[in-house]
Amino acid sequence: MAVVLDALAARVIEKITNIGEEKIRMLLGVSQEINKLRGNVEPLQNLLTDAERRRITDKNVQAWVTKLKSAMYEADDILDLCQLEAMEREEKEHPIGGGASRCLSLREKLPFVGCLQPFLFCVKNPGFANEVGGRIKKLNDELATIRMGVADFNFIELGSYEQRRRPPASLASHPRRENAQFVQSDLVGDQIKKNTEELEHRLIADSRHEHGSTVIKVVAIVGQGGIGKSTLAKKVFASEAIKKEFKTKIWLSVTQQFTKVELLRTAISHAGGVHGDEKDETILVNALTDTLSKNKFLLVMDDVWNQEAWGNVLRTPVLNANATQPGSRVLVTSRKDDVVRSMGASIVRVNRLNDEDAWCLLKKQLPQPQVGVGSDFDELKDIGMKIIQKCDGLPLAIKVMGGLLSTRDPKERDWEIVLHKNLGWEEEDGEQEELNYSVSLSYDDLSVELKQCFLYYSLLPKDSRFTSQRIASMWICEGFVQHDGRSNLEQVDLEQIGADYHRELVARNLLELNYSNNNIWQYTLHDVIRSFAQFMAKEEAFVVHKDQVDIRNLLPKNNSICRLSIKSTHSELEWTILEKQERLRTLLLIGCKIKPGVSLENFARLRVLDISSKESDWLVDSVCELRHLRYLSFSNTNISRLPGDIHKMRFLQHIHLQSCTKLEKLPDNITKLACLRYLNLRGSNVDVMPRGFGGLTDLRSLHGFPVKMDGDWCTLEELEALSHLRNLSVQGLENVSSSSVAKRAKISNKKRLEYLDLKCYKYNHYEVRQIEVEQQEIIEAVFDELCPSPARLETLLIRRYFGRRLPNWLQSPVATTFKSLKDITLGHITHSTQLPDGLCRIHGLETLRILYAPAIEHVGPDFQTHDGDGGAAFPNLTRLELGALSEWKEWDWEEEEEQSKVIAMPALEHLVLRNCKLTHLPPGLASDRRYNLRTMRLQDLTLLEYVENFPSVVELRAYDCPELKRMSGLSKLRTVDICDCPKLELLEGVLALDSMELDCEHWEVTGPDARCTPKAKGYQQAEDELPRELPQDLVITRMNSLKR
Repeated sequence: MAVVLDALAARVIEKITNIGEEKIRMLLGVSQEINKLRGNVEPLQNLLTDAERRRITDKNVQAWVTKLKSAMYEADDILDLCQLEAMEREEKEHPIGGGASRCLSLREKLPFVGCLQPFLFCVKNPGFANEVGGRIKKLNDELATIRMGVADFNFIELGSYEQRRRPPASLASHPRRENAQFVQSDLVGDQIKKNTEELEHRLIADSRHEHGSTVIKVVAIVGQGGIGKSTLAKKVFASEAIKKEFKTKIWLSVTQQFTKVELLRTAISHAGGVHGDEKDETILVNALTDTLSKNKFLLVMDDVWNQEAWGNVLRTPVLNANATQPGSRVLVTSRKDDVVRSMGASIVRVNRLNDEDAWCLLKKQLPQPQVGVGSDFDELKDIGMKIIQKCDGLPLAIKVMGGLLSTRDPKERDWEIVLHKNLGWEEEDGEQEELNYSVSLSYDDLSVELKQCFLYYSLLPKDSRFTSQRIASMWICEGFVQHDGRSNLEQVDLEQIGADYHRELVARNLLELNYSNNNIWQYTLHDVIRSFAQFMAKEEAFVVHKDQVDIRNLLPKNNSICRLSIKSTHSELEWTILEKQERLRTLLLIGCKIKPGVSLENFARLRVLDISSKESDWLVDSVCELRHLRYLSFSNTNISRLPGDIHKMRFLQHIHLQSCTKLEKLPDNITKLACLRYLNLRGSNVDVMPRGFGGLTDLRSLHGFPVKMDGDWCTLEELEALSHLRNLSVQGLENVSSSSVAKRAKISNKKRLEYLDLKCYKYNHYEVRQIEVEQQEIIEAVFDELCPSPARLETLLIRRYFGRRLPNWLQSPVATTFKSLKDITLGHITHSTQLPDGLCRIHGLETLRILYAPAIEHVGPDFQTHDGDGGAAFPNLTRLELGALSEWKEWDWEEEEEQSKVIAMPALEHLVLRNCKLTHLPPGLASDRRYNLRTMRLQDLTLLEYVENFPSVVELRAYDCPELKRMSGLSKLRTVDICDCPKLELLEGVLALDSMELDCEHWEVTGPDARCTPKAKGYQQAEDELPRELPQDLVITRMNSLKR
């Protein structure tokens, strides 16, 4: 379910507790019923974990859980109404100032979590008391009946945290245990060969030169369940190179249910020792140490879920044995990044299979045709590829589909049936059971809080991408994110807790990074993971996909859905059908056609409303009917206004209005939304903020804040009191009249700021050229005063800045104080002639983008060197992108002397250079000691003549480099893509090349002196012919004049 039952019950109890007994008595007649409500819920709490697990396979338990959850939702709604009543009474009796100051006065008197205001002011309202009292009494009667049903199920009490994390009996009865044997047919494609070679290299490298080391090298294979981690480990374990290097090899299948004694005994046996059924752990540890000390060893720990097996069991004997047998190694497979990092492991990630390799694996699962019969299923490849795409490159899912296909005739009609079959969770046999079990293990290992957050992803349609901030906002507004009692409420925001939840789901490989822009990451789910989440949430969450037209026959008839997502139905959305779903708490309408004149008034229980349907303006008037609403998004719609009485939506916390191009003004009453935490105006046409906006002191994220002067007053001043901001985006800074106005924003006082985007946007390209010196001096002084606090800042963007120099806080030595800064983008810095010398001293910087800086002609050594403590410049920079520096001709960067222990940018992995006039890449960049640079993209480098001496680069793309003549010294290059480089004559020394794409219209091969054809894989060509053996993947286009 999208909400885990015990988490929901705990939240209801917490709300009741926050009222307090004194406040209950003031609710005039309902105190007894609320006390009874607590008494009905609390005794059930320790039974709910077992109920939540058993509901999956027991329909009677499922029915009981559904009733109880419905009652919990009703309790949550009632407590919300009490809260609203208290807030409205306070406003009537104490009409002081704006809404934000009123909320602050309440919070000072009784400081509860967020906007959960107490019930102190809910006084003397008999009508309200009678209505609420009646609802609570009815609810208590329902709960009493539900409690009577507990005896029918014999639920197990799970009181302690450790017991709650114990796997269910259904899983513990057949724990997954792998041995070191593998099926050769499971191994397909070139990627597993590359991964095997990489792992062999990491395990064997330097193993013969380690003496007296107190540590052992650990290598980890990481990826989601079913991706092929164990298969790859088995391949390495069985390789001849590993057999030759390690005399002793031990394979341990750790699993989640290991015991110390069993693990030690197994390790001793597999290492060739004898444990004699010993039960004493100390004796077993000594025995394992002695056994491992006889030979250099490789220990494989397969399927590791936590650090206990290593830290509490194996680490001591392994380290002691390694002291005797230096060069021994540990290989780990795990789904969890944090576990292998805690072991100090270097990580190799397993990628999905490409389509061709996946097709090969699928065919290997099928009964092979007799000799001379059929054609190896090639006639079914089209439908087979559709099945492959459904598996999304996951080997275990491909095996499941292969198992289904193997029971059917090799005919398109039969395969069509399998194509439309869900990778289901209700029927289990063979590989399907293993797939279900694999994903279920990951889910069951989650805490209660993480489970409900994970299941919320079931609402996101296939192929959708989402930011962590967006999804965490929805979690917060649904009540999934709460302070755990251990964190300081003043120091840890709900947003931080939500970000931590998201980070952990990524670390567990349940979510996948899809795209990143300016350190704003977007994620997606593998189809198998999404199917599992939708299965677990099916009782109350539903997704209508874009190819499903008629929602009338799709939605459950009992109107039990609490969360609904509909994506771009072809026909107009049947609103009358939708209105029957009155229990909805989350509604996502993505690109749907909505009939004019419809209303939202039937969805009174909504907490989250996200509408991205273009024609939505007529929905605005009914939004205020949603009194429980916390999250409102009208992004990418045609709305031209927000309701003037928006302040009546007292719980509203998150408002998303990005790309609402018809929206020009916010209502004045928005300043009374005391609980507002997030506002996004990016891409809208709102150009002024209401006075008093600065009173919204709960704001954590503010994007697209417009700067405008009105006499002596500037909207920028409204930022002064917003001390809790974590994310801030400001635009229109050219409107600020003086540095003194900018200073009043007190950006430097915002100690929690993590993301800062400063933008001027008024001037077009022509107007920027006409900027006067006085205007430049003003903007330079303004930006100097907008120096952020270095305490937490991680991401900085400066865009459309027209000063001649960049802000002084990016110069040395001030820049060194930004110890948390990871990502910097400088875009459209039109008049800056020099890059700041402080960037190279920001030690934590990982990504630097400089985009469109037409006034820069020369980059001197001060950009990548400094006279500091002797450490490397840009020590942690992994990505450098320099683009549209159209007049840049020189990059002065000599190679560091041999005796120097460090080089600049030692961690650089990805380099992008676009649209400049460099004739060559500097020697300091093309260094033999640059071991980490993996990818290079060179585009529109109109004068570049050669690229050489990049021995670590594995992927090179060169586009539109008309003067480029040669590429050499690329010994590890595997992939090269060359387009419109007509003068390229030589691609030499590319011994590892296995993929080449050429798109060069004017190439010719005429004889031995015109060496224009790549010497792929080191093969020499004859005098007048193409190489006989080319890379495995070769694409050649537009080579119209190619001659032999």
